Amino acid sequence: MTDNVELSIIVPVYNSEAYLERCISSLLSQQLANIEILLINDGSTDNSLAICKEFETKDSRIKVFSQENSGQSKARNLGIENSSGEYVTFTDSDDWVDVDYYGKLIDAARRNDADVACGSIIRERKNSNKFRINYTEEKCYIYPQEKIDAACVPDMCYVWNKVYKASYLKELKLKFIEGMFFEDVDFVTRAVYFSNKIVTVPGTYYHYRVNSNSTVKTMKKSDKKRLDSILSKKYVLEFFRKYNLSSRPKNLIKKKNCIKCLGFTILKVYEWETRKVYYLFGAIPVIEKISYA
Repeated sequence: MTDNVELSIIVPVYNSEAYLERCISSLLSQQLANIEILLINDGSTDNSLAICKEFETKDSRIKVFSQENSGQSKARNLGIENSSGEYVTFTDSDDWVDVDYYGKLIDAARRNDADVACGSIIRERKNSNKFRINYTEEKCYIYPQEKIDAACVPDMCYVWNKVYKASYLKELKLKFIEGMFFEDVDFVTRAVYFSNKIVTVPGTYYHYRVNSNSTVKTMKKSDKKRLDSILSKKYVLEFFRKYNLSSRPKNLIKKKNCIKCLGFTILKVYEWETRKVYYLFGAIPVIEKISYA
C-alpha cells in the first residue's frame, strides 16, 4: 500500500452509460488531496467501457479494469485486490455523492480512530427524493449491538454509504461472496460487527438512484434472486444468534407482501422472525400477530 493515496473508490460498472458520467464526475470532484477511482467493467455490452477509458485518458486518478460479466461481488473483490488507499469505499455506477461526502467520512474516521464511518443516504427517484438514512450527529459506537443498530444492519445493509480502513479489511480478510445477489448483507454485517468502532457522519449525502434497469431490479422475478435473498437472511440470522445480537424486528424483516386493487395498495404484510403486522392501505397497522415459539 502506498502512503499518499487517501481513498480508493471502487465502482463496478455494468451497462450504465446513461448515468456513468455523472457518477465519475462527482467522484473526481471530491475534496480530498489524493484519491484513486477503480472502474471495474463487468462485461458491459453498451458504451460504458468506452466512457471509462475516456475518463482514464483525461485523469491519472482513474484506473480501468475489465472482467467477463461475473457480477458486482467479483468486481468489488477485484477492486479491493488492486486498491492502494488508506481507506476503501464502494460506489454504484448509477449513483453520485456530494462534493464533501468522502472527505467528511474520512475526517471523522481519522479523528475518532474508527474502522468504519457511515454517511447518510438520499434515495433518488425520477420526480422525488427521500432520506433512506439520515444521521444528524457525529457519534461513535463501540459496543456490538450499538454498532449494528447505528448502521441499520441488516435492514438497510448498504456497502456504499461507508468508508472502511483498508488495513482493517485486510486484517479481517473480508471479501464479497462471489456469484451472489444481496452480497452487501454478509460483508457489511461482518465489517460493522468486527470493527473497533464505527462513527456516524451528518450533513453530507450519498445519492442512491432507483434505477429500474439495475441488476437487482431486472432480476426481480428470477429464482436466483429469490434464493439469494433467503440465503442472505439465513446468513445474518445465524450470525446474530452466534454472537448473541438482538433480533430487533425492524432489522430482521423476513418477508414483505403487498396486496393491490386497481393499482392501489389495499394491504401490506410485514413478517419478522416472531411477528407479523398487517397495514391497511400500506400505512395503518390493523392486525399484529406475535409468536413466542
